[in-house]
Amino acid sequence: MEKSPPLKPLSTQEWEALIDDFQYGGARRERWTSSNYTGLSLLSLSLSTILRKDFPLNLKLNLIVFLEEYFSDSLFNPGGGENGGEDDGDSVFEAAQHALTGLVETLSFLIQAPIDGVFVTYALKEQMMVSTASVFITHIINGELLHNDYIRQLESLTELLLTVVNRPNHGQDRQTRAVACECLRELERAYPCLLSEIAGHLWGLCQSERTHAAQSYVLLLTSVIHGIVMRKANVSILNTSIPLVPFNVPQFLMSGNAGFSKEISGSSYKELRRAISFLLECAQVLNSCGMMEFMSMILPVSAALELQASLLKVQFAGLLYTYDPLLCHAFLMMYLHFLDAFNGQEGEIARRLFRISREAQHYLVFRLVALHWLLGFIGFLSNVGKRNVVLCVGLSFYPTVFDPLAMKSLKLDVLAYCSILLGNSTSPNVDGVLSQDAGSRFSALKLFEDGLVSLSAFKWLPSGCTETAVAFRTFHKFLIGASSHSDTDPSSTVILMESTIFHTLQVHIKFSFVHFIPSFLLLGNIKRRTMEEGLPSFLLLGNIKRRTMEEGLRTPQQWLFNVGQAWRATSCKLCYDT
Repeated sequence: MEKSPPLKPLSTQEWEALIDDFQYGGARRERWTSSNYTGLSLLSLSLSTILRKDFPLNLKLNLIVFLEEYFSDSLFNPGGGENGGEDDGDSVFEAAQHALTGLVETLSFLIQAPIDGVFVTYALKEQMMVSTASVFITHIINGELLHNDYIRQLESLTELLLTVVNRPNHGQDRQTRAVACECLRELERAYPCLLSEIAGHLWGLCQSERTHAAQSYVLLLTSVIHGIVMRKANVSILNTSIPLVPFNVPQFLMSGNAGFSKEISGSSYKELRRAISFLLECAQVLNSCGMMEFMSMILPVSAALELQASLLKVQFAGLLYTYDPLLCHAFLMMYLHFLDAFNGQEGEIARRLFRISREAQHYLVFRLVALHWLLGFIGFLSNVGKRNVVLCVGLSFYPTVFDPLAMKSLKLDVLAYCSILLGNSTSPNVDGVLSQDAGSRFSALKLFEDGLVSLSAFKWLPSGCTETAVAFRTFHKFLIGASSHSDTDPSSTVILMESTIFHTLQVHIKFSFVHFIPSFLLLGNIKRRTMEEGLPSFLLLGNIKRRTMEEGLRTPQQWLFNVGQAWRATSCKLCYDT
């Protein structure tokens, strides 16, 4: 490939203008590309600028990020190289080779350069590692898994990162070593089993590391074990005969499926069990984000190896009783993977989620997420007996006076959902028949009446307030939540019209709310949903509802008052869902 003449060096102000113009695009970018500031020429000039000591550190960091973003469109795409519209595939691969080689060589120089705190810092090394790994992952994984033209560059990059990692317990560069581990983990995720042959060395590094970077080492080893188990690679994770550096890509990755098998051998199974036991003991050094990453990899590995769920249960059962949403989410992930191990504890899990939502000192978003978890948890239970046990917890979710409106709305949603299951349930619980017709203390009518106590203020608040919208949204959920959403089943509308909830709401609107909330709001809500969802049965319900509520509105004063209220509420779109 013919090389372009070297470009004129740029000053700090010119580099800042170039970065801004390239990000802006259009004529501003064309001003630079017409002067050959593009492709490999621009890359070479940028890399040489990064290594110069007369440029400020902030410019070098911005320049590294610019290279990562710009060359995703200009250099690695056919027709986007420095030859403009040339679609020669060989030219593209050759340009990519030069670019990757230049990035790796620059990274090697920075890693070996001593830290002076001014021109070469740990932040500069870390940013260069991250951007170089990102270029390899983003622009090569889209093609073949390991293109022959890029193996040498990939091996060089991996070897540099392993060189940084292979310094356990060095306190000054612990953050840099953690970043190198994260880069290797992303490379392993992009190219599964890339580091499988050196898993023994990584295990030894995990055992030696004692700084806070131990989390990154543990996650790196977990990622390698995950790739070996999921791909069923024929490797020994205890073998350390293959050196850590110099690094070579495993031959079985370049020879198709020759290094993979249909099942894991007996010796490999024992080694993997030992590695999993070690990783479970190391889980205590992980923070909440690290625990989420760890659980997302260790759960499928445990299921693939058919490990006893009690091992994970003993280690991570306490996550549910923390006040960190990520750790609680990690526990629920484990519950979904090993249902049999938590058989009979459904009520305890539901009560814990209920307590989290009642802790007023916690962030509101965490309390709301706990309620969403409870809704999903109730719906996930297919066994009627287990669901009824959880329902006994959900039925006590009455909003309190000092709950935020968002919390009140979501708690009412839980009650409405429980009332739906309550009406559909036909099996008894520990207290008796769980049925609305049985007149038990958990009847759907009682849930409806007691739940609206917290929203009673809507009767004297302005019609356009949010609390009124929440109240009518709750009306809708209790009224038609359990009905059939099929226009071929008119019986559901008749049953709904004869239900005790409908008559109770009718009495409340007729005698309690008539002077404050127009009855036409509910009619507009039902008609709107009818038009959107195309449900003629709901239109019938709306017409009947209108006629029943108009019986108490015979005087002209009442009629004009409610019409005016209805117009104002309609303009405010009061009845739409929050």
